[in-house]
Amino acid sequence: MAGLSPELLAEIRRIEIVTRRLVDQQMAGQYHSVFKGRGMSFDEVRPYAPGDEPRLIDWNVTARTGEPYVKRFVEERELTVLIVVDMSGSMAFGTARDEKRVVAAKLAALMAFSAIKNGDRVGLVAFTDTVERYVPPKKGRKHVLRIIDDILSFDPVGRGTDLGAALEFVGRVARRKAVVFLISDFLDAGYERPLHVTAKRHDLIPMTVVDPAEESLAQDLGLLVLEDAETGELIFLDAGAGSVKREYDAMQASRRKARETDLKRYGVSPIRVTTDARDYAGPLVNYFRIRARRA
Repeated sequence: MAGLSPELLAEIRRIEIVTRRLVDQQMAGQYHSVFKGRGMSFDEVRPYAPGDEPRLIDWNVTARTGEPYVKRFVEERELTVLIVVDMSGSMAFGTARDEKRVVAAKLAALMAFSAIKNGDRVGLVAFTDTVERYVPPKKGRKHVLRIIDDILSFDPVGRGTDLGAALEFVGRVARRKAVVFLISDFLDAGYERPLHVTAKRHDLIPMTVVDPAEESLAQDLGLLVLEDAETGELIFLDAGAGSVKREYDAMQASRRKARETDLKRYGVSPIRVTTDARDYAGPLVNYFRIRARRA
């Protein structure tokens, strides 16, 4: 991470310290219970002990030694985890504690440290209106720190969002089943088919990052000039009018409901994280507990 500013290095270290503590205290067991390995593989034989299942007896070894032995199996633990992060212009927005991009980095760190603690490999796909960076999956702390660095220091070429292109890219680079964390504000359309294909082939977990100002206007703001972060379009809004606030809030609530309905239609349940959240791990822990109970 040579060449980074002291401020960015400090932010990366701070995220690592906080995230690793959350993983140790809350996430590791939940992650392991939800994301299983590829199956069971033979490890060794050992002497039979009272309570062992008879179907596990290795009859060849038992016959050769004259003593009962049973087969021992272990879980093929290693998984491939892909963190797919939206780096479009709208992700640089934030009116609360953090910008959406910083929240995305924290979520990515939480998932990445949980993965390597369980012996899994982690990769990164950063996209705007095209895939701009791909970091192949690897293990280790240094690799996770590189992923956090890549997100925080990323200088995107594009400003738009193409979720479909990002998901199609995942389909090309992940030939075997992977765990895919899709972190975005989902301010896009037309990605339903790639989402459906990805959800069928992989374990897809969408994480929706939202800023409070995107869902509800504050009271008595007066005349506002809003700029679309992705297109540059300017919109003039009289936020002091009560009717404007009500229409804006209702429109955003309708969009949120439609987005969650679209995701659930394809068998995936979104995790919602807001930029003003003090405990951004809380929604993830709750999500994993529900999945573990269902499993």
